[in-house]
Amino acid sequence: MKKGTKKFFALLLVMCMTISTAIALTSCGGSDGASEDETYTLKMHMSVNTNDHVYAGAEAFANYVSENTDGKVTVELYPSSQLGVTADCIEGLPVRTCDIVFDSLSNLSSITPIANIEAMPYMFNSVDHFNKVWQGEIGQKIFDDIEAASGIKIVGSALQGVRILTTTKRVEHPADIKGQKLRVPTIDVYLKTWETIGASPTPLSGAEIFTAVQQGTVIGQGNSYPSSAGLSMQDICKYVTETNHVYSMAAMMMDSGFFNSLPAEYQQVILDGAKVAAQKAEEEYETNAANSKQQFVDAGCEIIEVDADEWKATLDGFVENNYPDLVEYYQAIIDADK
Repeated sequence: MKKGTKKFFALLLVMCMTISTAIALTSCGGSDGASEDETYTLKMHMSVNTNDHVYAGAEAFANYVSENTDGKVTVELYPSSQLGVTADCIEGLPVRTCDIVFDSLSNLSSITPIANIEAMPYMFNSVDHFNKVWQGEIGQKIFDDIEAASGIKIVGSALQGVRILTTTKRVEHPADIKGQKLRVPTIDVYLKTWETIGASPTPLSGAEIFTAVQQGTVIGQGNSYPSSAGLSMQDICKYVTETNHVYSMAAMMMDSGFFNSLPAEYQQVILDGAKVAAQKAEEEYETNAANSKQQFVDAGCEIIEVDADEWKATLDGFVENNYPDLVEYYQAIIDADK
């Protein structure tokens, strides 16, 4: 090969490499080569129906994300477990069976025990206390530790509800429920909580609650006012006991790998949108809870206020004895109200 020809091919090779590098750099708008010119459709699972305040928060989130990405990111909402049960949807996050799960953080407890912290009894004294934790540094620390342990990123959270009891027998003191069968969610913390108080907890799915109470299989159940009214408990339960024992939280969960693959700008929009969802859900919850409580009053139910300290006393040492690895988180949450 002549000397001039060699120089020509060497120059051509350099030009090709330069062009290839420029193309590669142009395409890398975000992490792992993701581009802000790409469009994304994210499927969100929820177990709640369209009348629930959590769904209202999800709508606000979807609107915010679309508006602030110029329609490049669309969030499709699938309420009432249309994509499957929550456990299966969480398992499907890495393969994008769904992209976001908006449901109780406790659903992650089968993957990491840290998630059990969400259902601990008598941890919060008010909604303000709840927000101070889950929208602040303590909550972020817990979310970061969950992500490290599970590979699931919590991009935000919202108030799911303050739990009360609806029963067919009058319950005011812990002794009133001793030995009584009470429906609990199929989550370990709830089972241990009511065993410690002295009840006989019976794990059942939400779909089984009405029939179980109606037929006397259990004397009642614990849920928020909106959820209890949605289950028509006012039609079969004569008593409402405002134990306020758990402030349930709905977490917005995504696969860490997928979240990190999105352009940085879109990641921030999702994080900001989750805060919008939390605010909207809380606003709707306050209205729904008041309206739902009125449904029980109108149905002639007795609303019973309790001495919270009496109920707390039955759970002295509960976290230390059952979940020692969570004591540090639990104490930090308690102290946040001080």
